[in-house]
Amino acid sequence: MYHVVVVALISMVVGLTAGVSFAALGQSPLTAVASGGAVVPFVFSAGMTAVAYVKRQEQ
Repeated sequence: MYHVVVVALISMVVGLTAGVSFAALGQSPLTAVASGGAVVPFVFSAGMTAVAYVKRQEQ
């Protein structure tokens, strides 16, 4: 159960970092927020896929 929380927190941090990075590189704030928000579900999905794969290998 804690795997979901860890993956969610990591995806939030990566999304926030991406948004701030895009804003620092000169994108408009709205576009930077949208880009950071688009990164969050991608990282969460990739992380949960990795967790599911590792769990399946343990069985």
